[in-house]
Amino acid sequence: MLRLVPSSYREQGEDADVLDEGEWLDLPIEAPTIGPVREHATRLVNELERALKEENWRPDGKFDSTQFAGSWTLGRVEQRAPARKIHRGYLQPVRNFPIVERVPKLVLAFLTKIPGWNDYVKRENHPGVGWHYHYLLDPRTRSDALLAWDTRWQRPSGSPSALHPLFGEKHGEGKADAHAKPWLWGDKKKKSMYEVCVRDLLKWKIDEFRCASAHADPVWPTTGSVTPMPSITAGSGPSSGKKKK
Repeated sequence: MLRLVPSSYREQGEDADVLDEGEWLDLPIEAPTIGPVREHATRLVNELERALKEENWRPDGKFDSTQFAGSWTLGRVEQRAPARKIHRGYLQPVRNFPIVERVPKLVLAFLTKIPGWNDYVKRENHPGVGWHYHYLLDPRTRSDALLAWDTRWQRPSGSPSALHPLFGEKHGEGKADAHAKPWLWGDKKKKSMYEVCVRDLLKWKIDEFRCASAHADPVWPTTGSVTPMPSITAGSGPSSGKKKK
């Protein structure tokens, strides 16, 4: 099931497709077909950049380019798999694909003048957002909580039975229908969440998933924290050190 731009758009009262209790379905392998839409949208963005250059348009002093470093995309297609039944709720696997994969800085500066621009334009650290799980109270009610794996986690040596940790956090993807109360989730609920997600790790490489954020809380196991990003040590950059003579 696909949802076109913006990613925040969602029909109120729209029911999610739901698997029967005990039923299992692998995540879809094929990405959504967005080629024609992507080509048309990319052409429009390029034409806008050309028009801005021809008119010698320049951003005003309020645009701080240092705050907009990195790669930016425009619009998203959301791919949703059928929701899975858990203890007193549902989890729906979701992943997102950008429509325009690169927004030129001049166009980005122009779009920031439009109210609500950040509903459409997103900073991307990697192409798209990998699989993660939205928590639904019922097939019609999506909450503001999502679950994601710690994709940087490494199994400790000597602990072959250690479980790959799953985390939960608030999300800003779209308008939630209800606020989740994860502090009320008991072990039975958390374990059921883990059990309907962990089978995905048998088929998919871990880098196909969205990594939990640093502030995410443990779901199962119920203790722990997300593995931090590797730090860049001083002197490890390409320009570090003295030149050899």
